[in-house]
Amino acid sequence: MCIFGLLFVLIAFDYGASQSMEGGDSLTTSIVGLEQLLETENFLIQNLENYANELEEKLLVIRSVITSLREENGKARENSQYYISIPTNVFSLVRRLQKDWIYLDIYMRQSVGDAQTKILREQWSHLPKESDLVEAVQAISRLQDTYDLKAADLANGVINGRTYDTNLSSLDCYTLGYELFNQKEYISAGYWLYTALQLYGEDEITKLHNLNQYKLMELYAETLLRQFRHQDALSVINAMFVLPTLQPPESNLIHKRIELEKHIQIYNPQPVIHPKTEPNAYQRGCRGEYASRRPMLYCLYNTTTTAYLKLAPIKMEIVSLDPYMVMFHDVISDEEIGTLQDMARPVLKRATVYSEEYKRSKVVASRTSKFAWFADNRNEVTTRINKRIADMTGFDLFGSELLQVMNYGLGGHYSTHYDFFNVSMTTDIVAKQGDRKATVLFYMTDVEQGGATVFPNIETAIFPKKGTAVMWYNLNNQYVGDYKTLHAGCPVLVGSKWVTNKWIRERNQVFRLPCYKE
Repeated sequence: MCIFGLLFVLIAFDYGASQSMEGGDSLTTSIVGLEQLLETENFLIQNLENYANELEEKLLVIRSVITSLREENGKARENSQYYISIPTNVFSLVRRLQKDWIYLDIYMRQSVGDAQTKILREQWSHLPKESDLVEAVQAISRLQDTYDLKAADLANGVINGRTYDTNLSSLDCYTLGYELFNQKEYISAGYWLYTALQLYGEDEITKLHNLNQYKLMELYAETLLRQFRHQDALSVINAMFVLPTLQPPESNLIHKRIELEKHIQIYNPQPVIHPKTEPNAYQRGCRGEYASRRPMLYCLYNTTTTAYLKLAPIKMEIVSLDPYMVMFHDVISDEEIGTLQDMARPVLKRATVYSEEYKRSKVVASRTSKFAWFADNRNEVTTRINKRIADMTGFDLFGSELLQVMNYGLGGHYSTHYDFFNVSMTTDIVAKQGDRKATVLFYMTDVEQGGATVFPNIETAIFPKKGTAVMWYNLNNQYVGDYKTLHAGCPVLVGSKWVTNKWIRERNQVFRLPCYKE
């Protein structure tokens, strides 16, 4: 292997392989992982049906035996003296009681569904862990904060003003409220628990979870207390005393009501007002508020960056001059997108962020997605895309980072950050090829709602459009990090977001960019 190929492998290890050492994998952070969950659920449902079929088969056998035995016993009891006066009847009666019931006892003791139980246990490793559930709750909460979504709307299938064929059950809402309560997010927890109470209806699943109105109201009252809404909490507790499940009233609930009434009588606490917070610059961009503010610069057919573009010009849109940012339209085909996705699906790993403190990449909560790295010469498609990036940007890609294909899952996002490392040039990650001069980001899918790339410091938002790419300079003319390039990937609200990144390093651009002038 040549030294340059080895460099690419080392970069890929630094940015990708270390993921397996930090935080493990996650099922909810990519659409690919969620598709696998659907297949697992379908398999488990079929396994449960097989279990039910075995139970039904055993039940049919027992019902048939009962019918046969009851028929003979009923005939005997109509005239018992006559029945037992016949020797063959007596023999049959003795045989039945001495033999049949022994075998029935054996049959009744036989376990049903052992095979299905074994299969279910073998699937444990493929099921979401507690950490996956916590991440899913955090994702829903993130979507609510970013897009100002209400719990009741989400429960009824209304997502950001649009109605979808979906709904959350009372158990879903209770779980969200319970987990948020544990995370001390009492206001959000209160909304979800209230919604759970509104939707509550006893069914077989809630029975399995041992969830009833009493438990719901008890947690809701405690949540109101944590919000310092004492009078509201007392109202909920009083309502609990008329529940049919509370027979007789539990002593701890009586004690809690007495203590709360005393507290209200002595201190007369006023409810704490929680004013609605104004959206920050990032949230406004995610909600589409920057669309009308985006400056109308100009579009052109780029024919000058490289000689090849004289034959095949690229559609280019100038988005910003400071920092320099452009969009390229129709620069990646459906066939190329499909190839990259097929390459990535089996090797996607949890995305990481380089940590200067630890000198390596780490899994962080601020970045929820999965990625895969591919060498520039991996195949014809990666080679062609890298050549196209060189034509689009005019940069020398030698020594730059590998192609990174990324897929976002439930509430997938990347909070505000800079692409440049902003570290000493002696630091290992930049010592050889320099810092990240430019970023090229291909959008491989349309996203129905959310998923924008937002630059809050310049009030600009780029919404994903399949086949387009956006490029911006991370370093200014002095090769110093440009803080106007602060950006973020907004949470995906509805849809699947696939992107491909290319970070271009500065060292080999010395003859590609003009000299800096004061």
